[in-house]
Amino acid sequence: MISKLRQITFKKNLEQYIVRGFAVCLFLFLWHILVTANISWPLQFGNLPKPSNVLIAWYQNLFIPSYYKDIIFSFLRVFSGIVLGLISGVPLGIWIGLPRTKVSEAIYTNLELFRPIPLIAYLPVAMLLFSTIESSIIFITFIGAFFPIFINTMDAVKRIPSSIINASKCLGCGPIRAIWRIYLPAVSPQIFTGLSIGIGASWMGVITAEMMSGQTGIGYATWQAYHLMDYNYSIIGMFTIGILGFASVLIIRSIERQIIKWQ
Repeated sequence: MISKLRQITFKKNLEQYIVRGFAVCLFLFLWHILVTANISWPLQFGNLPKPSNVLIAWYQNLFIPSYYKDIIFSFLRVFSGIVLGLISGVPLGIWIGLPRTKVSEAIYTNLELFRPIPLIAYLPVAMLLFSTIESSIIFITFIGAFFPIFINTMDAVKRIPSSIINASKCLGCGPIRAIWRIYLPAVSPQIFTGLSIGIGASWMGVITAEMMSGQTGIGYATWQAYHLMDYNYSIIGMFTIGILGFASVLIIRSIERQIIKWQ
């Protein structure tokens, strides 16, 4: 029985990988056709380098240490922002998701004022608030991760049935214990959803911050390549960011499957 389940799982995974590989190949083929045919409407595809040139340049960059140095810098900034967003967004989301007090209502109102602001708009304020560029970049990644985690946690707390909360109180579950035994297990799926969204926002934030004020990182290198008219590396940087973001979400989803086994 177990062997049969493994075969079914392997077959599904194989089919998934084949579909993904086919989608990437189709994308590269269409890119090549549009550039080779010099299509100029509705977009000027002829200005783009051919995918073969980009892939060759990308292969060459795999042997350059600075490429990996930029990736590490960007990854550490995103990781720092996500950790900060997680340890602040989850407790605050649980607290404000509970029946609100005047204090929590005031905090929520202020957070809602800041939430719609684009990440790039925080950059001037971050550079004024923090003494180093590195701190300001991490702050931008934190903002990107915080709001999705906070909102998803808060909404998940509100959706917990009151019957479960009342039953836990009847069984002698105190407020602190309820957080660990009731609230966190109930909101964990939504926390991971917010975390997945926050990762994408953090990557967008770190790239924006590196382009504007950084001196290292894949975003800075991509922007510098554009100014130097190295369009191959600009596209390499763009796809590197996409792969890093995609890999980050896969890691989070893998951790989610290990922790939330009841789903």
